[in-house]
Amino acid sequence: MAQMRAASLALLLVLAAACGASGTTGALDSSSAELAALRLPADADAPTAEWVAGVNAAGWQFHRHLEGNAVSSPLSIGSAFSLSRAGASADTGTVLDGIFGFPPTGLHSAANAVDLMVQQASVAPTTVEVANRLFPDDDFTPEPAFVETAAGHYGASIEPIDTSDGAEAARIVNRWISERTRDLIPEIVNRDTVQDQRLILVNTVYLKADWQLPFLAELTSDETFTTGAGQRVSVPFMRDREPEWRRYARLDNADAVELPYEGGELAMWLVVPHELDGLGAVEASLDAAALIELDRTAGDGMVDLAMPTWEQTLPPTDLFEWLCPQGFCAGAGFDGIAPDLFVTSALHGAKVIVDEKGTEAAAATAMAFTESAPPTPDVTIVADRPFLWAIVHHDTGALLFVGRVVNPAE
Repeated sequence: MAQMRAASLALLLVLAAACGASGTTGALDSSSAELAALRLPADADAPTAEWVAGVNAAGWQFHRHLEGNAVSSPLSIGSAFSLSRAGASADTGTVLDGIFGFPPTGLHSAANAVDLMVQQASVAPTTVEVANRLFPDDDFTPEPAFVETAAGHYGASIEPIDTSDGAEAARIVNRWISERTRDLIPEIVNRDTVQDQRLILVNTVYLKADWQLPFLAELTSDETFTTGAGQRVSVPFMRDREPEWRRYARLDNADAVELPYEGGELAMWLVVPHELDGLGAVEASLDAAALIELDRTAGDGMVDLAMPTWEQTLPPTDLFEWLCPQGFCAGAGFDGIAPDLFVTSALHGAKVIVDEKGTEAAAATAMAFTESAPPTPDVTIVADRPFLWAIVHHDTGALLFVGRVVNPAE
């Protein structure tokens, strides 16, 4: 059963108090269970479309910032910064609003509604999970209003830790991340990252889904993928036994095809340039809105599809390299969380695996085919050159993951 498994740690905001003073101390009043019970229902009037559009656009910008093979989660990045916005100072909030296009009113209600709608796609065999957690130093207490927003709109639980022991604090944070991402991201912080910090804010997104039209393992064979630089590498290619009825779009410089997942709420769009070295031009001609628009403009037809298996990892990446030129740098204030609090680190890591593991059940289903001659395809799409991919939630238009494959052998 061909599967897509993906996990992303969108943001690690390590917030430190200036001059080492937190302003308040003491134990947190609410347990994690009590905080979870405070999660609010989705607000039907929340500005979800505006929130999604801004987060998708920012996530696309981050994707364009990355080089080579790339994977990231716009949803996860946007969710984490949306949560942090609840504690931002006035100046910091203005900068974040400009970068992420956050709606001027109903920001947190929108984030909550999108989160809950996306997680409704988590119906067996599909799993979609978004999680937030606050790790304050055990001698630090965030402002109650921030904690209430984090719990009510983001489902964030709290786990105090002793950050004076950096090694142990990092172990606890990494353990939680690893558990939430099913071990796909086993480690993202280290002792130096968390040592003596006042608060660590973590967001994770995890996805596991089966193709609606699975590939058959016996049809997978090693074939040639040619990189933009002309390097030829041999990698496993999955292919349809015969052309399948799929949704596709013919662009000026590329062909795009939809690969829906079981349940019908999620889909991957594969965008393959016409030219061998055309991925850069394709990405320059697209934006997040254009990717989402594929869902509306695509037609139906018989598609003969072949694509490589691939696995990509984005190691812990400093988001300030992308954000600082836009005005959000280390030292940005978050006095809505506590007086004199500022951000010191922002990291993003992700991993994606596209493969055919567990193919027996899907192979049995896929063998329900006729023995007549295969139909003539309307389009043949062979992803044997650098290509773009994106995983979209149909109802909200949220980009869960986006990436590019420049060399699947790396």
